[in-house]
Amino acid sequence: MSSNSNTASSDGTTGTGAAASWQDTIESKLNSIVSIKFIRPFTFETENRGTSQATGFIVDANNGIILTNRHVVSAGPVVARAIFNNHEEIELKAIYRDPIHDFGFFKFDPALIKHTKLEEIELYPEGAKVGVDIRVIGNDAGQKVSILASSISLIDRNVPRLGDMTYNDSNTFYIQASTNGTGGSSGSPMINIAGQAVAIVSAGLTKASTDLYLPLDRVKCVLESIQAQTEVKRGTIQTTFEYRSYDEVRRLGVSDTVENNVRQDVPGGVGMMVVKTVLPDGPGHIAGLEEGDVLYRINGKTVAHFVLLEELLDGNVDQTLDMTVIRGKTSKDVQVSVQNLHALEPSQMLQVGGTTMTNLSFQLANHYRVPATGVIANWLFCILEEPIAIKPYVLKSINGKAVANITQVIDVIKTIGNNECVPVKYFHISEYYNNCLIDGSIKISHLWNQVALYTRNDCSGLWDRESITDLPPARDIEPTNVVFPVIKNADVAKLQDVVHSIVKVKCMIPIFIEGNVNRINAGYGAIIDAERGLVVVGRETVASTASRITITIAGTAVIPAKLRFQHPTISYAIVQYDPKHIGTTKVQAIKLSEKALEAGDSIRMLAMSKYETPVCLNAQVTNILPVETTSFEPPRWRSIN
Repeated sequence: MSSNSNTASSDGTTGTGAAASWQDTIESKLNSIVSIKFIRPFTFETENRGTSQATGFIVDANNGIILTNRHVVSAGPVVARAIFNNHEEIELKAIYRDPIHDFGFFKFDPALIKHTKLEEIELYPEGAKVGVDIRVIGNDAGQKVSILASSISLIDRNVPRLGDMTYNDSNTFYIQASTNGTGGSSGSPMINIAGQAVAIVSAGLTKASTDLYLPLDRVKCVLESIQAQTEVKRGTIQTTFEYRSYDEVRRLGVSDTVENNVRQDVPGGVGMMVVKTVLPDGPGHIAGLEEGDVLYRINGKTVAHFVLLEELLDGNVDQTLDMTVIRGKTSKDVQVSVQNLHALEPSQMLQVGGTTMTNLSFQLANHYRVPATGVIANWLFCILEEPIAIKPYVLKSINGKAVANITQVIDVIKTIGNNECVPVKYFHISEYYNNCLIDGSIKISHLWNQVALYTRNDCSGLWDRESITDLPPARDIEPTNVVFPVIKNADVAKLQDVVHSIVKVKCMIPIFIEGNVNRINAGYGAIIDAERGLVVVGRETVASTASRITITIAGTAVIPAKLRFQHPTISYAIVQYDPKHIGTTKVQAIKLSEKALEAGDSIRMLAMSKYETPVCLNAQVTNILPVETTSFEPPRWRSIN
């Protein structure tokens, strides 16, 4: 063959002809691959709210169906747009996200595409073989079009563990190739020289050039169901398997006879599937499956591959499977019921102010090995009266009533009056087996914390909103009479009258505006008009005009207050409470001096300790200087002039 021959070698990897073939393949598929920009308005399941970008590719040009990752389509509400190679944009709607595997589908209206010739990429899961040369085309590192070359090195890798409180796949093989992709390449197709997709980018290793790809066997089946407009069936026994080599399963009790049978029935395989986890109270647990069991047969068929396992699960939803496992050199037969996996996926979201609540998903339950039941609350701190870390928490009870699902939460909330403070018990999901219940209190303001139920609509790609308005009104506030403690400390006793003017001011910011980053601020203020209930306090405490304010008198009486004035440049604000709410409590207005302080003046400062007891300090004014306050990022109010 001459040096300028254009004939490609058999594998399409060498010679001038091979380069031309790859160039033709890539050019023919560029219009099928899109860059996706998406926004998650809410924190949902394992996904935080925010914006990001990824890749997708057209798998059905006539119906406008785009394949990408599950963590792009998102388990919760999402707003997304696709950008084609010629920079034409189109709005996307989410029509499917898989409950466990990292794939999902967007849909767009092909009639709205004016400047792009739509072409689809064929799904060819059978083409994923070790040694096959591939190209990965996608939005790698946000560059819109990047082309990464490699060869498939593994097709039977176990799923990676991506971390806590994040998406983790299960019950599938992953494909491995050294493509060294980065953020933005999620959802990119792995194509062969024929232009067929043999896998989809899912994850990568941070300390290596290795990327991991999801096989397309189950993806293709789901796509065919969507195209046929039939129900997508996904089954589960709430049990996770992993692939172990023959030398490992021998140590778990697999005999030579069983190994020989499996090698004969599944040629080319190098191992068997072993039970990794069994969720409490799930079908596998009820049937008697245990961790370490080696899967042998299902309904008489030898099962040593995830593809066949999923075919049997998906094809027998709401039915029973006969399973044979090897446990400690003995064979054990069990009957296990197959559940509908979609029923374990949250399709509703309850919003209470900034807090979102969903039923606990199979995804999280499987990762933390807990029963797939309960209610998980994201951004719970938005309605809690105490500051907590921004983590998802599992709700145990509200106002003394146990809650196991969203419906029960709604029933309890409908009994809570406006601004009524009720107890709540909750825990972080990682503390499930440690009985680390946290006691707290929540207060739901009907003004700031609107209650709404969102239900996923896969036909429209939206989440239908239903406002929950039949909530009880605020209960009347009974006047609270408190007595200030008698101060025995001689130094502080001299300021007894001043103590009757000091109140604690607590400000909760229901929505983050004006650059504020703290949810709860607390400080002390002084009553300046007892008849009208006016209190002066620093602006650092009342940091936002959108605030829910309470004042505490004598460390006992907690009553609501309203913001009346915020100085635009100087650090003080005035809030007001209703004097009738404190009954006969003897408070008094503090006397304001008309004389400005000067250097050398002796003063007595009254402060409150961390135990909310008065402390008196003698001091002297040393100097009076202008204060230089630092700027903030993001910008927010600061005292000037």
